[in-house]
Amino acid sequence: MTIKVPSNALLVFDRSEKDQAAADHLPPAQIALSSTQPTETIQNNTADGKTGGTEEKMLLHASLRFRKIGLLCLALSSFCIFIAYFVISFNVKGRLYEYSCPLSAMWMALANFWYTTVFLSWWQLVKTKSQMMLQVWAVISSIFALEGFLCLVCYAAAKREEAASGLSFLWIPSGVLGTTMCLAQKKAAAYIISELSTSDSSEKSTAVDPPTPKGKCYSRCCCTCQFWLNFTALFLAAWLFVFSTGCVCQAAFTASDDNSMTPPGKIYTITTNDVELQLHLYCFGNSSSKTVVFEHGGGANSMTLLALAEELVNQYGARSCIYDRLGYGFSPSYYVSPSSLPNTGVILSKLLAEAGEKGPFACAGHSAGAEACLWFAHENQAVDAVAMMDGYPDLIRAGSFRPGQGPNPGILAAIRGMAVAVGATGLARGAVGDPGEDFVPSSERGTVIGLYGQTRFWLSQYWDVAADLEADEEKRLYKQLGGRIGEGGLVEYGGSLRGVKVLVLPAERTVNKTFESTCGGEESKNEYCCGHARNSRRCLDLFADSVKYRDQALLYAATLSSDVNGTVVFAPKGAEHTFVNDCKFYQWIAQQIASEFL
Repeated sequence: MTIKVPSNALLVFDRSEKDQAAADHLPPAQIALSSTQPTETIQNNTADGKTGGTEEKMLLHASLRFRKIGLLCLALSSFCIFIAYFVISFNVKGRLYEYSCPLSAMWMALANFWYTTVFLSWWQLVKTKSQMMLQVWAVISSIFALEGFLCLVCYAAAKREEAASGLSFLWIPSGVLGTTMCLAQKKAAAYIISELSTSDSSEKSTAVDPPTPKGKCYSRCCCTCQFWLNFTALFLAAWLFVFSTGCVCQAAFTASDDNSMTPPGKIYTITTNDVELQLHLYCFGNSSSKTVVFEHGGGANSMTLLALAEELVNQYGARSCIYDRLGYGFSPSYYVSPSSLPNTGVILSKLLAEAGEKGPFACAGHSAGAEACLWFAHENQAVDAVAMMDGYPDLIRAGSFRPGQGPNPGILAAIRGMAVAVGATGLARGAVGDPGEDFVPSSERGTVIGLYGQTRFWLSQYWDVAADLEADEEKRLYKQLGGRIGEGGLVEYGGSLRGVKVLVLPAERTVNKTFESTCGGEESKNEYCCGHARNSRRCLDLFADSVKYRDQALLYAATLSSDVNGTVVFAPKGAEHTFVNDCKFYQWIAQQIASEFL
């Protein structure tokens, strides 16, 4: 009888002389090789006394097994290193870093574990590999090895990222082993095609008894399973490509920024709790005038306040100082678990003393920097004025996105999950951290983007949040200032900042987000809460939170100081939270600070 084989079928079998006739009807492109026994199918064809390159095929099989073992060892090593650096990054306290960050090394190990695991899983689960899939994985593996080389070079050129540079090397042998495994498997399949095409023509026949191959023809269900295995592997490989490319971009930006961005000020070393810390401080202007010290926000750096500091110096004859807190901006040091260090007021006082700045001081803090200014005033008697620029200390707790609510410890798990799932932020550079077209000074916009994208910046934020969650309630700022939490989470202070003038400058869009103010003009027609969603829970919460921010601003001015009347000045219409570096509003802020303090 005549054997007919569907054109889309895949046969996996051990060829014997009896099976030759049926196999001859298969086009060469339909012949694939099982990954579990890549050469056994062609080792027994010795009836004619020819070895057919058996020794070479056995060596090929041994080399495949050796490469597979090598990849498995690299996968296990990468997993152990990833776990170690994950623990170091998020659990080990009391570690000091300068310029470097353990997250960089963690991502290198994670990416290598990801690649080796996906590749080996695909290799073992997909028994019959098509020529196309082998070619695709060879290309993926080659790209991965190349990216490892790029990361190695970039991190080697960066400051103190030796661990990340060393772990980048793991990508190279992993990618090379994967590439050579795919090429070797293709070569083994080529032997089968060659054997079938050069068989003795006397054994060929179109009318033979039905063969009984030792392999099996995959049914529709099995082919579907194989398709989905290939699809899943390629999907994970595509996500890995995004992850690894982000690591390459992060490494390149790290090397570029470390060697191109120059801080405007100096790096000073201070010692606190037997720990030496290096911080960046830039002071300029009239040394005989009052010094205004600026505290940047929690997700920012000192360059976001440079234009405001320059405006006070150039237009009002003041002396200005900007600096970067631990782990931010140009400050080299950051300390894991900052709760074990003194508060920011103590650290800032030591930094200014080291730089020879004697005061008197006024402190202007934006967002989270407002709390830092209050700590500074609490710790340093030379501070006689505080400006709170859209900052709401004690009203906003870590992990909470609404005023007056308690802390949310779940935010730490979310940050850890993002660090593992998303990895390096190199691909998001410019899209995340861009201060916008209205930023001043415009010449420093790229610097702000670069500083925002630093790996250690993200870990610093994590530990700042952790420190807030760990803080004992009795050591919180409002307790130190004799305050109490009243109805709705609003904080009333005990007036302990004696002799300190308090100026509160809320952003208009923060404290005036009501339906009437938000939806009153033509420009607001596309506002979410101005249409059908006006009465939604989200919009009602926004309106209610706006009132709470306004009430808290009034309480700051009324209760922080008992002997000096505070002042609340609401920013002009349209002022957003980032108004401190907005070209439309920063001069207005400088005018308010000068009129109250200078």
